[in-house]
Amino acid sequence: MANNRYSYETKLEAVRLLNTGMSGREIVQKLGLKSDGLIHTWRKYVRNGDYYRLRQEPGKQYKYRKGSASNSSEIQYQQDIEAMKQELTVVKKYLIKERLW
Repeated sequence: MANNRYSYETKLEAVRLLNTGMSGREIVQKLGLKSDGLIHTWRKYVRNGDYYRLRQEPGKQYKYRKGSASNSSEIQYQQDIEAMKQELTVVKKYLIKERLW
């Protein structure tokens, strides 16, 4: 049995649906997820502000900010900016969807 991989947007959508009152089983069927336990874990990450954990690969330990020491401060700065831009894009999409509902 292989690990399933879900996009960052799918994870946020599942959490949004759970927060609107939809049951975990309904969300699993609607989005084609493996189990509803995943959604509760993702919601915990969102509540704690750990959005980086939604991007980690399944089955891998996440080493937050423990990359190679060869990264200069400028490269690290650019990587941080890119990560923030990606998070803003996801938040904008989420807000647009909320306005349309």
